[in-house]
Amino acid sequence: MDDSTQLLIANAELEVAETSTFDLSNAINPNSLQPDPLRAPLAPADPYPVELLGDVLGAAATALHETIKAPMALCCQSVLASASLAAQTHFDVILPWGGKKPLSLFLLTVAESGERKSGVDDVVLGAAKAQERLEMETYQIEQQNYEGELARWKSATESANKAAAVTKNQAASDHSAAAKHQVEQKPEAPIMPLRFVTDPTVEGLFKLLAVGQPSVGLFSDEAGLLIGGHALNNDNALKTMARWCKFWDGSPFDRVRAGDGSGILYGRRMAMHQMAQPEVMAKLLSDQMANDQGFLPRCLVAWPESTIGSRHVESFEWPGNRHEVKRLFAKLKALTEAEPRIGKTEQELDPVELPLDEYATKLAIAAQNQFETLMQKGNDLSEIRGYASKALENACRIAGVLAVIEDGMATRSITNTHLERGLVLVQWYLKESLRIRGAALIPQPVIDAESLSNWLQERDMRLFRSVDVLNRGPSQLRNKKRLMAATVELVNNGYHAENEPGTVINGVKARTSWRVLHYVV
Repeated sequence: MDDSTQLLIANAELEVAETSTFDLSNAINPNSLQPDPLRAPLAPADPYPVELLGDVLGAAATALHETIKAPMALCCQSVLASASLAAQTHFDVILPWGGKKPLSLFLLTVAESGERKSGVDDVVLGAAKAQERLEMETYQIEQQNYEGELARWKSATESANKAAAVTKNQAASDHSAAAKHQVEQKPEAPIMPLRFVTDPTVEGLFKLLAVGQPSVGLFSDEAGLLIGGHALNNDNALKTMARWCKFWDGSPFDRVRAGDGSGILYGRRMAMHQMAQPEVMAKLLSDQMANDQGFLPRCLVAWPESTIGSRHVESFEWPGNRHEVKRLFAKLKALTEAEPRIGKTEQELDPVELPLDEYATKLAIAAQNQFETLMQKGNDLSEIRGYASKALENACRIAGVLAVIEDGMATRSITNTHLERGLVLVQWYLKESLRIRGAALIPQPVIDAESLSNWLQERDMRLFRSVDVLNRGPSQLRNKKRLMAATVELVNNGYHAENEPGTVINGVKARTSWRVLHYVV
């Protein structure tokens, strides 16, 4: 190689060095590399098709969104849930294959803290809860009167029985029998007007429905009370969710117990709307049992994007003053105050049946075939077959609710138009389930890795051995197999690095230890 060639190469290398943005020191320093996320980021949500809820529900949801500034999907979930609660008392839907099912909807909404979940719920359910409070005051008076009448009835019955027991002749016996016959009928207890429950156990719900309203709503803007409560703890979760599924199906509520008796309740209905922060609701959405057992596939789930930071206003307006909200209240009030069709007792509902009309039935057949195709392996809905298998039924239920809200107590069938709207809404929910699935179904090692990183950050620990965590760490990570799996996640994704054997940690030469490069944020 001659001198001129060497000079050209040297000049070229100098030019590359001067223009290159590649920093060799960063390439070999793990602390300078950004770690990979442990969780898949949640893709943006599609806008909720609010117009399909119609002139009553859709307009009310829009008014709530414009005044409260909560996410549109949250407002839509809330009005749809309240409509389901009002409609389920009076009507059942007859599915295309002949099954009769309630108009009960189960809705779950994920929203961050500060997203004004309570603000929406207070408006949508405010009038109904205020009415419930007034009725509870009347009920307490009626209950006191009932207890007094019951005590007098027991006393009179006991006296008549004693008189019958001491008779000595036929005439006296006839007289005491006549006296016993004259004892008034046993007084009937008043029906407790409680319509909203927050976190009941199966046993508590049975007792309530035995003495209270036959149609209730399991509603809460703080679903943590339910998800973290007694009803869904490790011992009760399967039993509770199985019972909820039975409610959704419209089955009788049977209970057989040795201690406090047995019974079966017919004609009861329960709608559901639970709202919670992402970290709380994710515990339920990622629960494999809740998916496999069938509870979650029955639910309509929404996880809207936050509106926090964009809720600027020119003036404040009370949503209850908007005519769209007043119209919704009037519709719900009319349904709530209407006398339901009952069976053998006042607490046994016998709802009017709503069949699909001829054109709606043809549409249902086409939709079912399309859903079936989409559930085939490799197709769009193959990963959420449980949700897809309930899609047509949920669409029919939504269509029934829309029909009842718009046509009132005179509703007698579900039209093609109502079912079209229900099907498009259900397609939105299916797409939402697919979107949420990746973010909600978090592998256990990832959850443990986040716990480990948080624990280390709280103690400002940059170097650690396994014994540090096994002895003093989070309880779930005092299992070496789980701890090692969590550590592998953190190392593989660039949050931790393994130290050289013999690294001194707290005065001890460790065979295996790690250093923290980044904390999980």
